[in-house]
Amino acid sequence: MISRLKPLWHRIYSDFLMPSRLDVYHDLLKSARDQGYETHSIYSFWQAVKEARQVDASRRYLILRHDVDTDPHTAEKMWNLETALGCISSYYFRLCTVTPSLMKQMHAAGFEASYHYEEVAAVAKRRGLSSWPEIQKAMPEIRALFRDNLTRLREITGLPMRGVASHGDFVNRKLNVINTVILEDARFREELGIDVEAYDAVIEDQIRFRASDCPYPRFWQPGDPATAIRERQPVVYVLTHPRHWRTCVSANAMDNVFRLWEGAVYWYKTAAGAGSGERAIAKQ
Repeated sequence: MISRLKPLWHRIYSDFLMPSRLDVYHDLLKSARDQGYETHSIYSFWQAVKEARQVDASRRYLILRHDVDTDPHTAEKMWNLETALGCISSYYFRLCTVTPSLMKQMHAAGFEASYHYEEVAAVAKRRGLSSWPEIQKAMPEIRALFRDNLTRLREITGLPMRGVASHGDFVNRKLNVINTVILEDARFREELGIDVEAYDAVIEDQIRFRASDCPYPRFWQPGDPATAIRERQPVVYVLTHPRHWRTCVSANAMDNVFRLWEGAVYWYKTAAGAGSGERAIAKQ
């Protein structure tokens, strides 16, 4: 019984009780600076690779990416911390976390502030899509929604947003379809002026160590980037999410309730769709 309750307790502690870990993030960046790493956003690293066609073996690179799924206030604190240490990084905002004034400040300071997109998941949830063939059929609608959202965000923020990053939703995991399929059409990318997606091979092929933060009690997967930095790995990629570094009770509570609601609505729509399909087959 106790073992079954552990994951629930971990989630409660992580979302509502955990002390700030921003000092840990500060120490990670300071260690990287002391080891001679130069920090990069996704876009600046892409530019460096594009110009030289490969990374300079005599240099060490730390790529910093933040997915602002929730809590832009903590994102701002992380940005202030990085600015004080002379770092740069990427911040990708979902539609629900877009903060134009903050994003403009980030861009003016040399950071990348851009779009964390999720239109495959958005259309799948809206229409109750439950398979890859259904996603393929809906791709014109999905791409049109992506175009509209990106265009609107560029107008609201005044930022170029020539680099973007896919968000991972529970629907993407269920369908085993990543939002990056939206940008597999080269002409569509060119039309929208997108130079790089965070998961493009031109970035991925250069990485020697990748770490992503995760909730208490593990904190990192597959391992702590501090170890890779101490070992002086040439290219270290660190992906973080603000909610794992500082507890914001209101933001986490709202997000958890919204996730439950979305999951229930999606389950209902897909179940209803499957039932309609079964009835249609029975009539034939």
